[in-house]
Amino acid sequence: MSETMSCPVCRYEIDKGLSECTQCGFKFVGATQEFSSPGTGGIAIDVSETCGKPHLVVTKGPLAGAIFYLEPLPVSIGRDPDCDLFLNNTTVSRYHAVIEMINGKHKILDKGSLNGTWVDGRVVDEADLVEGTLVQIGTFSMRFSYL
Repeated sequence: MSETMSCPVCRYEIDKGLSECTQCGFKFVGATQEFSSPGTGGIAIDVSETCGKPHLVVTKGPLAGAIFYLEPLPVSIGRDPDCDLFLNNTTVSRYHAVIEMINGKHKILDKGSLNGTWVDGRVVDEADLVEGTLVQIGTFSMRFSYL
């Protein structure tokens, strides 16, 4: 009997080895290891797997603690299951944003989303992503990192 896990979006039980939920289409882009800290109830992430790889860590909202690796680029972000980073929430546009490498820099570009793409507290059409940049898409708050 194979091991199963619950999809973090729709909670459908799927085989652990799959890279995509067979029910809702959520793509498992990166591995996240989490546990409740004693006495705090917080989430800790095993960063040994993330060092040197560009990624977004969800810090607040649905999927808090999830890590999304941003390779290969470009990475499309949105509510459509065909997006590379599928954020299944009505506050996210179907094709909300994209992360690309432009002139050697990671950039996030809004794709005409209804609620906007927020970077470090302001709405942007495009912005550079550097270590620690805060990105908010709908109810998802994420921190960009290489570390």
